[in-house]
Amino acid sequence: MNLLTAIGEAARWLVRKSLRLYYSRIEVEGRERLPVSGAVLFVANHPNSLMDPALIGYAVQRSVHFFAKAPLFEVPVFGALMHALGMVPAYRGQDDKASVRKNLETLEVGAKYLGRGEAVGIFPEGKTHDREGLEQVRTGAARIAWPAVQSGAAVMIVPLGLNYEGKEKFRSAIWVRVGKPLDANAWLRARGEEERPAIRNLTEEIDRRLQQVVIHLHEERWQPFLSELDVLLPAEGNPALDPIAALRQRKRIADAMNQLLAANRPRAEMLAAAIEQHRAQLTAAGLTMDSPILGQSRARLTAHLVKETTSLLLGLGPALAGALHHVVPFCITRGLVKLVKHPGRATIAQNRLLIGLPLYGIWYAVVWWWLASQTRAWLAGLWTGLMPFCGIVALHYAGHVRHTGRAWRHEFKMLMRPKLLRRLRAEQMALSRKLELLRKENSAPMA
Repeated sequence: MNLLTAIGEAARWLVRKSLRLYYSRIEVEGRERLPVSGAVLFVANHPNSLMDPALIGYAVQRSVHFFAKAPLFEVPVFGALMHALGMVPAYRGQDDKASVRKNLETLEVGAKYLGRGEAVGIFPEGKTHDREGLEQVRTGAARIAWPAVQSGAAVMIVPLGLNYEGKEKFRSAIWVRVGKPLDANAWLRARGEEERPAIRNLTEEIDRRLQQVVIHLHEERWQPFLSELDVLLPAEGNPALDPIAALRQRKRIADAMNQLLAANRPRAEMLAAAIEQHRAQLTAAGLTMDSPILGQSRARLTAHLVKETTSLLLGLGPALAGALHHVVPFCITRGLVKLVKHPGRATIAQNRLLIGLPLYGIWYAVVWWWLASQTRAWLAGLWTGLMPFCGIVALHYAGHVRHTGRAWRHEFKMLMRPKLLRRLRAEQMALSRKLELLRKENSAPMA
């Protein structure tokens, strides 16, 4: 093993560990579909910048050669690290119009990796984005597979759906769906087409298969309704305890919406109007679709809120300690991330890791040194050892405070308006029943 390979392996290990640090749960569904050897072209949606290649590497558990935009390779140190990871520069018109022809050479590099029986990863949308769902799939993946197949390589194309609970949210969950592998050789041989139509049709097939594994809406203008349908058609159990179940339900809802829009658009428009009308009534009452008071009786909600408030009081000490300990690196990291040009939701998690990890490491070392100089070394070690757990408590504590405080406010707002509350509850329940019936009519088993 040469030095460059060793650096690449060490970097992969560090990146995957960092990924598990930032996200609390990563579930890979369909892992048995992943080829453990041979030529594989992994195609995936691209919602989260450089976190996505790390996630795919974690999911497939083998070395993958990824394509990344060429300007990244010019960044000092970082560019060398990307080369060490076996990544390939991709030249895009939006980066440098004079270098577009180099992209053909890049695709040939990918085809050669496949010819050697290695794994290649590509994001056929061509760019990262903040839209939940799939952007237009371009021909890059098919143009890599075609020459590799023509050279005699046995190429499998495996679609991967990267579905984030909250891609920029610390300690959130990820649901990776492995789609049914496509035998590129058999698929192309069965059609016997010339290169151009074969590439076009293979691109359409990749697009179709990616839509099956990604939470995707065919029409972006319906996106706002998806969050409201999450409330009206909740997943079974507690989404806070099983966020993957909530993501699965979101996928079912999106698929049902796509089918309804294709089969009966007037009915879809009618339901959208009903949701908008209900939303307007809730806004006028100072409530939102996910207000707990709409789904629980006042007595049950009050008992739950009293319990939540009591637990918040008991957890105040650790949360306060965690917040005070981390406030300096937290604020510096957030401030530096905001300075990054056009960070967007797609790069926030990446930038927080790249900037935050060294900052937090330095801060922990400084705090330990200061405490050790003021007290005893074992006390300094105990404090710094407990602080990661207290920091996570503080992070979740703030969310619980917001949620509980909001629930109390909504309950007090409805205290003197019982008739309005009953009417809004009845309307929301009727809307949920109607949507559940519709979902059952239009949903199909996930691929």
